[in-house]
Parts: sequence; C-alpha cells; structure tokens
Amino acid sequence: MINKDTQIYCSFSSNPGNNGCMFFNDAFKKNDINAIYKSFYSNNIYESVKAVKSLGIKGFAVSMPFKIDILDYVDELDDAVTTIGSTNTIVNNDGWLKAYNTDYLGVMEYLKTFSVNHLYILGNGGFSKAIQYACRLLEINYTIITRGSWNLIDDLQNEILFNATPIDVTSTNNKIIDGRPSTATGKIIALEQAKSQFKIYTGIGYE
Repeated sequence: MINKDTQIYCSFSSNPGNNGCMFFNDAFKKNDINAIYKSFYSNNIYESVKAVKSLGIKGFAVSMPFKIDILDYVDELDDAVTTIGSTNTIVNNDGWLKAYNTDYLGVMEYLKTFSVNHLYILGNGGFSKAIQYACRLLEINYTIITRGSWNLIDDLQNEILFNATPIDVTSTNNKIIDGRPSTATGKIIALEQAKSQFKIYTGIGYE
C-alpha cells in the first residue's frame, strides 16, 4: 500500500517507456519494499534534478540525451562513471547525488552470449561510451562510427554493428545489434542493467 513512507524512484527521458516501470514495480513487490517507480518525460535535466531534490526522490535513471549532460548536476561520481564519462543511474542521499553506470554491465552480459572479436559502434554519446568501456573490459576491439564517417557503413561486409544511436539503422551486409530500449535486443540489455540498478537502489541482489 502506498503511504507517506513510500519511496519514489523514477527515470527521465525524452522518450519514456514502460520497461523500467514494469521491472522495478514488480521487483519492489516481490521483495516487499515500500517503493514505487515511474518514468517521466523531460526536456530539461537540470529542472528534473531540482524536482528530485525537492520531492525527495530516492533514485532515478536517465537515458538519451541526458547521460553526459547530467554529470554537471551531480555531486559524486562512481569510479566507472569517471572512466566512462557518462551515467545512467543516480542515487539521492538526502540531497547528495551520486552517479553510477550500469549500462556497461548490461552490455557486457549481452556480449558474453556470443563470440565477437571486433565491433563497429555507431554513435559516440553516453550509451556508446558505456559500450566502449564494456569492450575494453572484455578485450573486444572496436571502431567508432559517427556522423562524419557514417558512409563507412555502406562499405562494410560481414561485420557486427552496435547501434548506440536513437535512430533506426539497417544494413543488408552486416549484423546489427540494436541497443535501443524499444527493440528486442535493447530490452535484454535493459533488463540486465536494471538488475544492477536494483541492487544499487536497494542493496538487495535481484534474483
């Protein structure tokens, strides 16, 4: 039952979805935790952070395009965030905001499911930086393709392309790993990183 002691967790995105709501509210219920989770639209992450502090929201996730910009508004960075240069998970401890990154953990779990020696990573934003970090930890070589080198895609044959952009990418000659949360692969990655978020938020390992 929701009451005055119910803790609030949320996410902020320019394109909010239901993945986080379904996962966390189910996990809170299973673990008998008095908390709720809600996804919110945001076009101004600074104002969203002010709302977090004002309302006492205990923790929140951010997605594109806020994974890098929000670093200007937090108080402390986890070691992985310092190395990666982006965050997707923030904990509010009485107004002190600490940033974590669980994106790379979700990517690592996914990449472990098949053999890959080299990736072409499409985009160089916050999610891309998490993929790059995961590749370094797994000793996978990678090449970054950005807008300036996008035409390289047409010349590739039998390569693996990891889409870390919000746009639809197709290629008849290559395998596409689409990391967007709305895709089947993206949902797998999102679930894995959410398990790590749950432990950061609650101190309880997700089973």
